[in-house]
Amino acid sequence: MNRRRFLKRSVAISTVAAIAATGGCMREPRKLTPIIKTSAGDLQGEVLGSVHRFLGIPYADPPFGQLRWKPPVHRTPWKGVLNAMEFGAVCPQTGGIRAGLPDEGEDCLNLNVWTSDLSNTANLPVMVWLHGGGQMSGSGASRLYDGTHFANDGVVLVTCNRRLGAEGYLYLEEVFGEGIGPGNLGIQDVICVLEWVAENINQFGGNPDNVTLFGESGGGAATQAVIATPGSEGLVRRAIIQSGGHAAQRVETASEIAQQTLKHLSIRSGDLNALRQTNWAQFVGAYEMLQQLENVGQPQVYLPVLNHHMPIHPVDAPFKGKGLDVDYLIGTCRDEANFFSVLLPEMEGSVFHQRATKVIESAGLSWQQVNELYARGRPRSKPGEIFNAILGDMWFRMPAIRIAEGHARHASASTYMYLFEWESPLIGAAHAMDLMVFGNGLPIPGMTALPGYEETAKLMRRAWIGFATSGKPSTPELEWASYGVQRSTMSLNEQPKLLVDPYGGEIGLFEKIIQQTWDTLGL
Repeated sequence: MNRRRFLKRSVAISTVAAIAATGGCMREPRKLTPIIKTSAGDLQGEVLGSVHRFLGIPYADPPFGQLRWKPPVHRTPWKGVLNAMEFGAVCPQTGGIRAGLPDEGEDCLNLNVWTSDLSNTANLPVMVWLHGGGQMSGSGASRLYDGTHFANDGVVLVTCNRRLGAEGYLYLEEVFGEGIGPGNLGIQDVICVLEWVAENINQFGGNPDNVTLFGESGGGAATQAVIATPGSEGLVRRAIIQSGGHAAQRVETASEIAQQTLKHLSIRSGDLNALRQTNWAQFVGAYEMLQQLENVGQPQVYLPVLNHHMPIHPVDAPFKGKGLDVDYLIGTCRDEANFFSVLLPEMEGSVFHQRATKVIESAGLSWQQVNELYARGRPRSKPGEIFNAILGDMWFRMPAIRIAEGHARHASASTYMYLFEWESPLIGAAHAMDLMVFGNGLPIPGMTALPGYEETAKLMRRAWIGFATSGKPSTPELEWASYGVQRSTMSLNEQPKLLVDPYGGEIGLFEKIIQQTWDTLGL
């Protein structure tokens, strides 16, 4: 079975499983948690074993109507006791796989909390998870992000929704005025979540002074963008960035995207009522139109916009003095692009290929030079495998290395780096395989029974929790050296090992993009 057929079959299986999970026998009466008092009102969750779970907690008012295209507003207090036992609506999605998720809805800015038995819980480390999906899709309600294992291991785990696609990243200020569509509303939503955590998490047994923000893929990129954004200072003590595709939109390209979108939807400049009354589904249709245009969006259509709301490119943040008091754990998967090669009809000419070309040219290199370097380092790899390795490294690994280099040089806080190398059949150590850290399976089902899955997942979770607790990911069986002059990097597998300068050749060739600002380079 080829990889594309394998993935399609796996997605179908997971969809059927998600649907089946909604049915079944009548459940026993729920065991309720104590009533919790928050800044917006009282709420009550559900006890499942030794875990207290609170779902669908609104942290901001619905970002529609008069609040559409504006920064989040902390939730208006409610009366009575909120039933926090079901996931809330998810934010409008621009593509992605939605099987098993709640419906989209306007009241979508909500979060979920998993914690230990509240009768004996206080000052636990807090971990706030940002879902992936390329700033276009995803939700904190995904079954993959269930926080039960983290809660059982002594962490207060928070997942959340944030605005996505056009609702989160369409840049409209030049047409509608200051504060309307500033181009990073999804990032501002996360800051609002962190403010909610700072004010309320002690009621759930968490320590508001020990908050780790972490995420994978688009969530990893959002984590770094939050740190680069004014208003996040003091809200995050530690950050874990898993396979973040770190990029930013420029005002010029963002304005072109907005103009094309408004034209497509027949919305006149300055007609704020028409903008707010246009159904979100029409913006999804506009995205399909934008994808057909050449050179619109660098490298994607929807990304945080570099302007006074986020004045520093996320990749440049540590070199510009941002996040230097935040402990960092950052890394990527060895075979990132293999995941996308089974999703896309063709990787050549794809957005990943375009991005890789841009990064290579910005480094003053040619494809031939890079291909020769990668071929020498991978003598047993086929040409297609080398091509995928280059694409994955340009999108994920190079920005991660620049962030780690800047943080290790300039920060007073600690810096750690990892390379995820646990192998799955057919697609290797591909993108999203590191989601095993939650212990809830993987996007492609059937892999939990593979050799080394359980050991690697538990190892990762212990390291992540150790880092969230103390700023060090070392465990009793694993001494993890910090990233510094030796560029120590932990290989994560069922048999982990510490690597010394594993990207030496690549860093030497790509010195320009490691040292120079990505804002200046246009990346």
